[in-house]
Amino acid sequence: MAKAGEKNVKEYFESRGLQVVKIPESDTKTVDFAVYSGTELIFYLEEKTIELTALGWKNVDPIYNSIARHIYEAMKQFKSINPKRDVPNVLSFTNLDPARSINDLFITLTGYVITTSGKMRRIHGMKRLENDSFLIALYLWFDNDQLTGHIWEENNLEHEAKLAASLGLE
Repeated sequence: MAKAGEKNVKEYFESRGLQVVKIPESDTKTVDFAVYSGTELIFYLEEKTIELTALGWKNVDPIYNSIARHIYEAMKQFKSINPKRDVPNVLSFTNLDPARSINDLFITLTGYVITTSGKMRRIHGMKRLENDSFLIALYLWFDNDQLTGHIWEENNLEHEAKLAASLGLE
């Protein structure tokens, strides 16, 4: 199903007038795509697909561990191709599980859930992602082929402005 996720994400960016170039697989870890506006490389893109997942009731829901594994893998890929963040690194999730949402990504990134009253509550047993997470400027969340949310990570105003303009994000 990952190929379907890559196809959907590629079509989304191309519909925004961007050129999405597949980076060939090799022995060296690399990301899925280089994304251009005209001849200018504007960001690198890695796509991860979230398959249908059984709910966990005994411990921390396994989806958080699954998302965290995807993030750590993407960080290794970004580190090998763009470690100095000359251009932004974007991690895109294609969600195929109707029981999941961008909230699961937020919880994985922070270790907190937002209650219905708007308070932040720490989830017992959740660890916050650390290490090289600064390598990722933006997380995109697609439910099937529709962009349904995004989370800014990196605090780089130049990268944020470039991505916001290119992708129509506020």
